[in-house]
Amino acid sequence: MKNTPFNSLAVYFLLVIALFSCSWEGEERTDQTYIVITFDDQHHTIYDVALPLMEKFGFQATNVINTGRIGSGDRLTWQQVEDLEFHYGWETAGHTLHHPNLPFLNDEEALYQIEQDWINLKERGLSHETFALPRGHATERDYEIIRRFYKNIRNSRDKRMYKPIDRLNIGYFAYLSSYSAEEAIMRITEGILEKETLIVIGFHRFNDPNHTHSCTEAEFYRILKFIASLELEVVTLKRGIEITK
Repeated sequence: MKNTPFNSLAVYFLLVIALFSCSWEGEERTDQTYIVITFDDQHHTIYDVALPLMEKFGFQATNVINTGRIGSGDRLTWQQVEDLEFHYGWETAGHTLHHPNLPFLNDEEALYQIEQDWINLKERGLSHETFALPRGHATERDYEIIRRFYKNIRNSRDKRMYKPIDRLNIGYFAYLSSYSAEEAIMRITEGILEKETLIVIGFHRFNDPNHTHSCTEAEFYRILKFIASLELEVVTLKRGIEITK
């Protein structure tokens, strides 16, 4: 979807409907919609680009990391990961050691990738309640292992989430390089229209046109500004689950 005046007007028209509608049927709904912003795969631009903008609006996020890759190449360092949680109040979430496709691993490998990742978080005193499926794939065996260590599991499907949230089946909207801010704004607008309880918007890296999951700094700012303009509460995933039980 291109960022055009027509699309912007359509978004705000839908918002007017959302804010003034008062008749809803179906699942249990709540009048308050919470926003969760997640960052996957520990790229350094999460700290260099996203963090300053998040701070501008006073937002916190959930940082989804592969602990076996921290400090290598263009990835976050342990100091930065700890800084995000202990200084800025972000949550840290597990994502396996090295981001494998879990169904392709044998039982021993799957257990090691999940358990050791959790141990690494716990030993550093970081949050270790939330896990995000790498590549979005997992078998029942993988889920059984994950549930031994983590309370919350985020998948890779964009699903509507209403109270009470299924903490073992958390969906999210993943931002792609082909998107503009308009797609994320529309997703949030649709959630408000449907009085969704929790909306998770996920990013990976910034200003990298060669990557399929990159967002420009300017588009990210537009998304954050839109969220702030509606005075929506932005929380970590852990906190979002806790307050929407």
